[in-house]
This record gives sequence, C-alpha cells and structure tokens, in this order.
Amino acid sequence: MDMNKTYDYKKRLFIAVVALACFGFVAYQVAWGRTDDFDMVVDYAVYDLRNPVTKAIFIPITYLGNWFSNVGTILVFLMVPATRKKVGLPAAVTGAIGVGIYKALKSYFARPRPDVSLHLIDQGGWSFPSGHSMNGLICYGVLIFLIWRGWPGSKGARAAAIGFTCLILAIGFSRIFVGVHFVTDVLGGWSMGLAYLMAATVVLDRFVLSRADRREV
Repeated sequence: MDMNKTYDYKKRLFIAVVALACFGFVAYQVAWGRTDDFDMVVDYAVYDLRNPVTKAIFIPITYLGNWFSNVGTILVFLMVPATRKKVGLPAAVTGAIGVGIYKALKSYFARPRPDVSLHLIDQGGWSFPSGHSMNGLICYGVLIFLIWRGWPGSKGARAAAIGFTCLILAIGFSRIFVGVHFVTDVLGGWSMGLAYLMAATVVLDRFVLSRADRREV
C-alpha cells in the first residue's frame, strides 16, 4: 500500500465492505444458533492444546487485549512528543469510538459465554463479538497504520507491523484458549474490527493526517 501517494482509499473501503459482510454472515449464523457444531469442533481442538507451557504463554497474552493494556499502549505514544500528534491522539480517538461500537454490539446480541467450567480466567459479560479480539485489532492495527504513515519503510515501522500483527492474532487465539469465547466470537470481533479500522484509516488520511502534513510544510 503506497501511503505516500494515493493511500488506496478505494481498496481500503472495499476491504471494509467485505469485512462488514463477513461480520454480518457470522452474526446471522450466531443469532440463529447455527454455529454450535463449528464452535465445538474448533474450540475443543484448541482446548486440547492446553498444558502448563501453553497456559503460561496464552493466559498473559489474553490480557494484552483488554482496555487497560490498549489504553496503556496508546498512552506511551501520547507521552512521547515525537509521536503524540502523529500516533497518540489519532489512535486514542479511533480506539475510543471502537469501544463504543463493540459495547453496543455486545448488548444487542447478548450471547452467553461458553460454560464457566471451560474458563481458565474470570470473565463476565456477553460473548459476541469478542471485545478483546475487536479492540485489539483496532488498537494495534491503527498503531501499525499510523507508525507506517509517519515513518514509511523504516525498520521501526516494519518491526511494529510484524510485532503488532502477531499480537492481534495471538490475542484472538488466546480468547478461545482460555475458554471465555467461541471461535465465532473471535471471527466476529476480527471482521468488525477490520471493517471499522479500514474505514477509520481513510478518515484519518483524508481529514486528519493530510491537514497535519500541510501545516508542517
């Protein structure tokens, strides 16, 4: 994606539409109770991976998708003068709006979580979509975008893209692993998160970052 020239608005909006359609499909299946077999097969395959080593890895990772970790990560960029305007502020606003969307979806679908006997951690609230998966993708995804947008092609931007992408995937997997989400919750969280993220990057490029670039000239 050439962020220095065209920013690929149409491509990102197309991805947003496809991701939103995927969310709609998953949500429809969940609402009509058509995912039980699929959830059981995938979820129990993940549970079979539980052992002392994998628990020591994925239980801590699952907390990296909660609001405290997301806010803490963004605060780091807000506190550093060089990244405050380019990364911290846009990421904070994007993340805050994302939280509002996920909370509304949780309340609307009101899907119970997997049986508490499967839980490796304490977790309340509704299940669909996975907030950790959705908000993790939004938080770390917008950081990838903003860091790459500010320092395109740099070693730091490449490292951030690889590291945050791995973290997004690990957080989603961990939510199934610790037994507090069905796989369809995670797929729903990722698809809605991606749809929102792609639309948000277009808004940021068009109305926020481009104006900041003009002020610096």
